[in-house]
Amino acid sequence: MEYVLEISGLSKDYETGFWRKKHVRALDDLTLNVKGGQIFGFLGGNGAGKTTTIKLLISLIFPTEGSAKILGCDISAVQMHRSIGYCPENPYFYDYLTALELMDYFGELFGFDSAKRRAKTEELLTAVGLAEKDWKRQLRKYSKGMLQRVGLAQSLINDPEIVFLDEPMSGLDPVGRREIRELIAGLREKGVTIF
Repeated sequence: MEYVLEISGLSKDYETGFWRKKHVRALDDLTLNVKGGQIFGFLGGNGAGKTTTIKLLISLIFPTEGSAKILGCDISAVQMHRSIGYCPENPYFYDYLTALELMDYFGELFGFDSAKRRAKTEELLTAVGLAEKDWKRQLRKYSKGMLQRVGLAQSLINDPEIVFLDEPMSGLDPVGRREIRELIAGLREKGVTIF
């Protein structure tokens, strides 16, 4: 497979208004291909459709027109989701959970036994630079940067082949930005595609 991501004519319209409904096009005829094992920067101004594109690709919303494939599977194929990771710009989790509990929850969703969940959790929370003293604190007590780190960790719990990151540096201090850049570069060295 030459491309891990293939997008053809992808468009998304939203309905606005109450009485007089009209359609607003958020994404218009996007076509692109991404080869595996690279970091693909998807750039554009505010309102250009970047987040809409990512949400379409991971099936949080559905396209008005066009098609897309991830790892050779249509984006509507449920099994494809086992091979991808996603970290939104503003991750929101059940804030009464601790980082350990959240990671355990996501590991269980992927069917990992408790030993594997524990090992992956420790590995990933360390990799994203979250201090061990914070692993047992409730997420509601985290700063935006700390939540961003946990969000990135959960997006990697399943060893994805492709990771979708929507503004992964948002809320991070300069040291955190450097650490996350290094983590992303390390993922690429392992053959993971980062979008």
